[in-house]
Amino acid sequence: MYHGIGVPPEGVRMRGLYVTPRMFRFQMWYLKAAGFKVVSLNEILDFVRGGQPAGRLIALTFDDGYMDFHENAWPVLKRYGYPSTVFLVPGLAGGSNDWDSGKLGARKKLMDWGKVRELSAGGVIFGAHTMTHPHLTEIPPAQMKEEIRGSKNAIEEQTGRPVEFFCYPYGDYDSTVSREAREAGFLGATTVGRGFTLNGDDPFELKRIPIRLNTWPLSFIYKLHSAYEVRKSSAGR
Repeated sequence: MYHGIGVPPEGVRMRGLYVTPRMFRFQMWYLKAAGFKVVSLNEILDFVRGGQPAGRLIALTFDDGYMDFHENAWPVLKRYGYPSTVFLVPGLAGGSNDWDSGKLGARKKLMDWGKVRELSAGGVIFGAHTMTHPHLTEIPPAQMKEEIRGSKNAIEEQTGRPVEFFCYPYGDYDSTVSREAREAGFLGATTVGRGFTLNGDDPFELKRIPIRLNTWPLSFIYKLHSAYEVRKSSAGR
């Protein structure tokens, strides 16, 4: 789970939402060097449903759809031929992170539809992250439904491709939200729950490994090769 790929500006808060381009390049190199197979979320879904994985599978996800994905992540992903899923907030496409700019202390540019279509044509997969990034359990049911379904429809209209995966903003969901995502036609959804994906997991509660500014090379390697993330999940952190 990535957010921004860039150098955090001076004075910004929530610095953990950034990964520097240099560190990102190392991480993508390491996945190849260590023999991991970078796959799409569809292949992860096949595994969850009982399929047998061909090797050690990794799916790369990027929340929010920042412009720095286009600038700093995409060239590296393209070089390695890695698939990726970017979860967009289509109601704010071409704008900025209105949902947390005050808390973050920075306004971050979001990709516009031209960039989205360019990347879609290049093989990047886009998922939905609601229209405006609200806490879905804290808004009226009708609004929650529109945030989920509207985001799917908007991205499909702009890219001409099916949108099959959803990402709960802030990891905030309950059984009602999850059911709405299913009924909207998504195949699965990602959370901020930490740990590895296992056979038989709920496709609408996919765990992820957070990669942050302080995920240095040794900690990145440790996250991938140990039960560290499982322990963190059990500790509720």
